[in-house]
Amino acid sequence: MQFVAARNHALAPPREVDQRFADVAALYRSIGACVPMSAGQCIGVRWDYAFFQMLIETNYLTYTGGVRPEDNNFAGIGATVAGKPGERFASVRDGVLAHLQHVLMYAGVVIEHPVAQRTKVVQAEVHRRMQQLGRPVTFSDLATLWTGTDQGTYAASIERTQNRFADAFCRG
Repeated sequence: MQFVAARNHALAPPREVDQRFADVAALYRSIGACVPMSAGQCIGVRWDYAFFQMLIETNYLTYTGGVRPEDNNFAGIGATVAGKPGERFASVRDGVLAHLQHVLMYAGVVIEHPVAQRTKVVQAEVHRRMQQLGRPVTFSDLATLWTGTDQGTYAASIERTQNRFADAFCRG
């Protein structure tokens, strides 16, 4: 979270991250390593890229769009129309799990008991469209359906965020 705090402190005026989110990176790592599935099974997901995606979606946890911090909606799930806030999750943990399940759903994994209603509603259509690719799904592909924007732009934003993190904390 030092990465997020440093970026937000450099803003004019500086912005603070709500203390409720102090452990959100650790939650992405722990839940992402083993997203609960049925019958005690779990599946891992690239939680780091989901975390970087969350930073883009929430403007580094400053929530400058339609989704509010108290919604615990880290991916704007259900916020498909301007001014519509999207889904609300009971806890930070539930919001992280909903995001990771949503990413897995786009990768073709069947989510039997999704936290997000939107995941449940769009799952069959997303699976059908992702299967048409005939190859593994990338974050660029996810952008095609999720954001409605040019897939290269959204994926490039995630990649830039990852590179900034790596430059600050992984090289040396």
